[in-house]
Amino acid sequence: MTLIQTRDLFRSTLSALYQEREIDDLFKRLIHHYFQWESVKIALEPDYLLTATEQEKINTSLPLLQAAVPFQYVVEKSHFYGLDLYVNSAVLIPRPETEELVAWILQEEINPLHLMDLGTGSGSIALALKSQRLSWKITAVDISSEALKVAQYNSDKHSLTVDFLQRDLLSLDTSGFEKQDILVSNPPYVLPSERKKMHANVLDNEPEVALFVPENDPLLFYRAILEKGKELLNPKGRIYFEINPLCCDALIELCHSFGYTDVVVKHDIFQKKRMLKMSLE
Repeated sequence: MTLIQTRDLFRSTLSALYQEREIDDLFKRLIHHYFQWESVKIALEPDYLLTATEQEKINTSLPLLQAAVPFQYVVEKSHFYGLDLYVNSAVLIPRPETEELVAWILQEEINPLHLMDLGTGSGSIALALKSQRLSWKITAVDISSEALKVAQYNSDKHSLTVDFLQRDLLSLDTSGFEKQDILVSNPPYVLPSERKKMHANVLDNEPEVALFVPENDPLLFYRAILEKGKELLNPKGRIYFEINPLCCDALIELCHSFGYTDVVVKHDIFQKKRMLKMSLE
């Protein structure tokens, strides 16, 4: 098939799921990912005849996209804060809002320090921070062994040294850890009642354990981290959270109840209350 015929096949096959401009964007991203072709090639060489190998690569992706598998899982790659990270269905796809959390930490924290990423998933936060602050000693934990395989792969890929450990946030034994200057976490925070607002490709493909909290206890993971922070943090140590805007006020109250001070809320690019910072007295 020619390049334009293949593009048209994508349009017809995916029309029930996406608008035409979205399909064209997916197709352009695929040919760039697989062959490093710029999108202008479609206009300049519409009759380019794909080789059998090229056609096979493209055709393999089509049924996955038709099944609403997110593009990042199809190509097994997600771009995050300057890093190309390997991702699969064992980890969440890193979000732009989380890049804003990383940027906030880098803006505020300059000196060499000890930092722990709680619930690291693909390793996105820990590795992005390490890439910008090589002198920091960073530890990252997650309950999922499969997620940690992904994180370690990304660490090796980018030659960034982070200590990855399998631990459960809700029963974390802090006795074996050095004191930390910073804790950072993007824990599960989506309420089951929010499912109806979410896209099927997220619900059907991304790990629920990394997304959802009990409807009757939305601050479950934050409470555990705030409690463990009293043991893990150095004096004046700080915690950075990514949060559910729906729970912001209740979370601020919880932070104060644990004795944390200087609680600061930061909005994301969509003007939602998305991040929280606090200090240990």
